Amino acid sequence: MNPQRTHALMPLLWILAILPSYAQVNYDKGRMTVNGIQLLQDSNHPDVYYYLPDYPRLSLREDDDFELMCIKYLGQGGNASGGLFHALIQFDLPQEVIDTLQKELEKQKGAARIAGPVPLRQAMKDGEDGLAGFQIVSSILTDTKGDSPFTSNVVTSGHAPLLPNSKAAIAAKLSQEGATLLWESLKGKTSDVSVVVNGYYEAKVKGYNAVVSAEMSTIYEHYSRIYSNQKNYTKRQMRKITDEMVQDQVLNIDVFDRSEGLGIKTDDRDNILNLVTDKLIELMFDAEMGWAKKPEKEIAVEQGQLKGRQERGFFSKIFGGARDEKYVTDNQYVIKKREDIQINKFYLNLSKSTTVKVPVYSSGNISGLYEVFQDNEEDKYFRIVNLEDIDFLKREVIFLLDGNFIESFNEVLNSVSVNLRKRYPSDDQEDVTRSETLKRDDLAKGVDYRTIYYPRLGIQGSEWLNYEYQIVWNLKGDDKVIRVPRYEGSWATTNKSSLALTPPFVKRTVQIDADRSLFEEASMYSCTARFFTILNGKPIPQKTVVLRKGDTEMTSKVSLYHDRDEPVVYQVNWYGPGTTIQQDPRPLEGDYLFLMPPMNE
Repeated sequence: MNPQRTHALMPLLWILAILPSYAQVNYDKGRMTVNGIQLLQDSNHPDVYYYLPDYPRLSLREDDDFELMCIKYLGQGGNASGGLFHALIQFDLPQEVIDTLQKELEKQKGAARIAGPVPLRQAMKDGEDGLAGFQIVSSILTDTKGDSPFTSNVVTSGHAPLLPNSKAAIAAKLSQEGATLLWESLKGKTSDVSVVVNGYYEAKVKGYNAVVSAEMSTIYEHYSRIYSNQKNYTKRQMRKITDEMVQDQVLNIDVFDRSEGLGIKTDDRDNILNLVTDKLIELMFDAEMGWAKKPEKEIAVEQGQLKGRQERGFFSKIFGGARDEKYVTDNQYVIKKREDIQINKFYLNLSKSTTVKVPVYSSGNISGLYEVFQDNEEDKYFRIVNLEDIDFLKREVIFLLDGNFIESFNEVLNSVSVNLRKRYPSDDQEDVTRSETLKRDDLAKGVDYRTIYYPRLGIQGSEWLNYEYQIVWNLKGDDKVIRVPRYEGSWATTNKSSLALTPPFVKRTVQIDADRSLFEEASMYSCTARFFTILNGKPIPQKTVVLRKGDTEMTSKVSLYHDRDEPVVYQVNWYGPGTTIQQDPRPLEGDYLFLMPPMNE
């Protein structure tokens, strides 16, 4: 590694990555279905519910128009030459549907309220959240191979619209046959275009529950039998009596166990009985809080029948052997007379809950559009363009953010700007220049693309499809932008109807792991791993990951962004009782990092 680069990284401050918090719902407790919509109960607030959308649907603008466009363009002689298809998809419920659900919920649950959609996360791919959550099922739009495909290219936003107000985009360029088939398909009650959304939500579920109950009088009866040839009375013998009570159904044990399916580690029945035995001893011999605090209600045996036992307390006489105390045997079998025994209830509840990932798979079909259109309203969405009318034709170019870099806008990017320039051969016609910007606020609203139009203005042939463009990336905390092409004033040329906006840096996902048992051996409470990268030619502290001794998750994942062919450096600090150990910075060699605490000599 370059020493100067390491020197530049060393003095930088680290930044702690803050993870968003999510509401958690119950898995099976409190689940309701109202008007066909599932409502899930908040795990901490029983009067708060979240709805699970039933299927993805076409997005609506604020003026209630569908965000859909289907164009069929005609060539010479009026024959269909091809088409364009563009649609935005949402996965939520219209406000009027939510209002209806709220009224029905109040009828059944009084003051209960709907807080919003269930917090969903995207399906996982290659160990990373946020990918592979959105798919298109269509024999037309997915037919892109062969000698005569229906679709020459199809572009999607790559991420599922799982967040509130978010949208997913579909854009496709169709052949003559594909445009005609799709056009007719969308007119029917079921079209050839379906959208599949898959993700998951986290839910709290009771994985294990065991209830042990009995009346004290029945327990008393079993423990009051003294076998004559017994020399010592030990805890082992008390456990034997406990086993007998279970076999005789004096101790009732009700077990509800999902532990195997949910991956929860729980003790077996034998360990439950050990716990029951310990609890019985505690209750019987605790003179302040247990049953032993009650005054004696009966005479154990007649005077002189069992020598040496009259001086001991009631429970000590019966269970003193639990502490291996010596007993005076008399080689006889005695059953005590039970006339005035204080009755108590024994109840023990053992339970364990966990969080599970509940998968969500939902499909929606883009169909039946003509049934909801008003008179002549279909012209908004289904248009026929005559390519022979070259004087008034406009071309649409879509710039769509690469779905793999959506999250980078929350971490390293402020915005991306697109400049388009169309040159015309005529000296009488000035060049047309357009500019659009995509910001973090746009992504929060579910908008991850920009559309730019330019006119044909009588240009003959396919040259009118050619245009020039520039892409400018603005980084957080950096007044120096990243340009594509690299130099200011330079333009790139293409004829594509859609371009993917992919940042000119590398995204690297790193998994951090550590053996928590070694923390204890090394007397360490926690450690931090700080990552430093070079982005846009400048060294920056980018992410910090904290690992603690008591973490339930053994591994952590972090996404890093850096210039191509530039290294990533990390530094680890260890924290123990009154001590901090700072290790030297090291280059990150792979995408898996296993941390070992410094061991005491």
